[in-house]
Amino acid sequence: MNGRERRLLVAAVAGIGMGLLGPGRGGADEKAGGVRCWGVNGCGAHANSSVKAAKCAVKADDLKAFEALLGEKDYKERFGKSEVHSCGSHAQCGASAKFLNWMPTSLPECKAQGGYLIEEVGTPPKKVARKA
Repeated sequence: MNGRERRLLVAAVAGIGMGLLGPGRGGADEKAGGVRCWGVNGCGAHANSSVKAAKCAVKADDLKAFEALLGEKDYKERFGKSEVHSCGSHAQCGASAKFLNWMPTSLPECKAQGGYLIEEVGTPPKKVARKA
């Protein structure tokens, strides 16, 4: 195998690996074409309420993205009790109680509720928050 063939093989294997490590499918309650809508969740799903409970995984870089968007003072006023956690069962009450979490919604629903989105931009990827 010459150098060119070896580089092509390495590139092919890397491409396959990236495909396998890419974003997975959402949970059963996430809609096809849905988004992770941040800042609109409540304390839990109530039988007679449209408020949904928070979902899994709030990471430190998610919180930093919101602090960068809102500024330190506004972030602390709005989401100052937010914590990093790995699962929805660790999620605290919603934005009205100053906890930042996300829930699956459609993009129009997220916009209507005044939610936010987090995107990865640049190289290396950096999380950036924006209004839906």
